[in-house]
This record gives sequence, structure tokens and C-alpha cells, in this order.
Amino acid sequence: MAYKHLLVPIDGSDIGFKAIEQAADLAKQYNAKMTILFVIPKGGEFVDLFNIKTVTKAFEEEAKKFFEKARKITTEKNISPSFRIAEGKPYEKIIEVAKLLGCDLIIMGSHGRGSIEKFFIGSCTERVLKEAPCPVLVVRD
Repeated sequence: MAYKHLLVPIDGSDIGFKAIEQAADLAKQYNAKMTILFVIPKGGEFVDLFNIKTVTKAFEEEAKKFFEKARKITTEKNISPSFRIAEGKPYEKIIEVAKLLGCDLIIMGSHGRGSIEKFFIGSCTERVLKEAPCPVLVVRD
């Protein structure tokens, strides 16, 4: 199967950047588009003590830093991905964006920054595996 559009959700974890490397290799092999997605957790999930606009802005700044690191990885492989930020529950937004963009492969890390044990699949990855509209490639350490 030749892939046409790859979606790579990241959260800033090392395994997420490994997923970018894998995706860049596949994008080059199949001459596919590549979109890197960062999901800002839904505002209602923040503790009321924080100013939601300030917290969202902080996440956006963090996403820009992650995107810069991702751009360095992909530039080395001669790939020019697009970047997208979404807000909501990560697994829901990953699935939503994959459908919206017509992605035919999602490439993501087996666990994120919040994972307690890196040998188990993280809850976000598990939900995406169950509900994704396309195949999912899970990258492990």
C-alpha cells in the first residue's frame, strides 16, 4: 500500500520525536504528505486556579518549540511537513484531524510524557488504535 498522507501526533516526548523520524522516512519513501499535530488539552480540564487563556498560550508556545525540533528532524530528511494545533481530548482530536485531512496512516509513540511505564501502551495511543479511521503505526523505544 502506498501512503498519501501521514499524521504524526506529538506531545514533546522522546518517543514522539522518534515517530517523526519514522514518519519522515515513510513520507520520503511514498512521496506522501506529512502533518504533525500537537493537541492542547481541553480548557475545562485545567484547574480553575489558572487563567485559561494564559495556560493555552503556554501550550501554544510549547507546541512551537516542539514544531521547531520536528522541523529540524524533517529538514534533514528533505521533508516539509505541515503543522497543526488542535484543542480538546488528544485521542478525539487525533481521530478528528485524521478524518478531516484524509490521512491514511497515523504514526505515534507508544506512550507520552505522562506515561508511568514505557513498556505499556499509553491510554491515548490505545484509544487511537481502537477508533482510528486508518492504520496506526505505533513506535516504541
